[in-house]
Amino acid sequence: MAHNTACSSIVTGRPNRQEDFRYEPPTLSIAGEYYFFSGPIRSYGYVHEMASKAASIDFDHEYGGKSSEYIILGPNKRFFRCTRSWTGRIAARNSSDFEGYEEVCDLFTEHDVERPPFLYLGPNKTFYTRVEDGTEKWNLSPEIIRNGLQITSHATRSAVESLWLGVGNSWVAQYRDSRFRFDLKGQYPSLQDTLRKKQGEEVCIAALALNVTDGNSYACVFNDGTMVYEKGPAVFDGKEFECWCEQNFNFTQRVYYFP
Repeated sequence: MAHNTACSSIVTGRPNRQEDFRYEPPTLSIAGEYYFFSGPIRSYGYVHEMASKAASIDFDHEYGGKSSEYIILGPNKRFFRCTRSWTGRIAARNSSDFEGYEEVCDLFTEHDVERPPFLYLGPNKTFYTRVEDGTEKWNLSPEIIRNGLQITSHATRSAVESLWLGVGNSWVAQYRDSRFRFDLKGQYPSLQDTLRKKQGEEVCIAALALNVTDGNSYACVFNDGTMVYEKGPAVFDGKEFECWCEQNFNFTQRVYYFP
């Protein structure tokens, strides 16, 4: 069966100023030195030439021309991007390179996906994604299917809300009942204790990026306002990231913890 490697689509028509995408959760994505943080107020990052002509990009969604900007980065410069505009004649535009992740492109094409509720492009062609009607697709090791998705190999639905994939078969799974589980396999060592602590406190993960090419760097935000990160090769500024989190997450309290 032939698979598509690129999903490109354009939604024409004058954008609707009444559309509000602030319900879409902020997302974090890190691949090597590249990163992108997508939020309802501001989205910014440093990305490769396949995802953007300009490497450093920054979007103000309150006063700028783009109503939302969503970029997920994978290894080997694989990516998915969805841009929505406030002005002009194009309401939304998608672009991608899914070589090695062709099943994702097939699913998005079949379901006419503009922006998926969740997408993560992991190392070694692993991935997990979910579309609006709840349909899931993944390419995962039997261990992650069993312990992360917590299903049998023949099941087609899981209770996962988010599944983040890292190097060395490491993973973190957030479930729809607010629990989360993880097995970092010795990777991302400075994240381990914080995850265990928050798990004991029954705090949810609001957003996470495990660098898909480096086993040390990550960025993680919890629902209680805790932010932890290890930049490693990624070139984002820590203080700017903290300010972005305050601006784009609806924290019920302010708690700061830095490893």
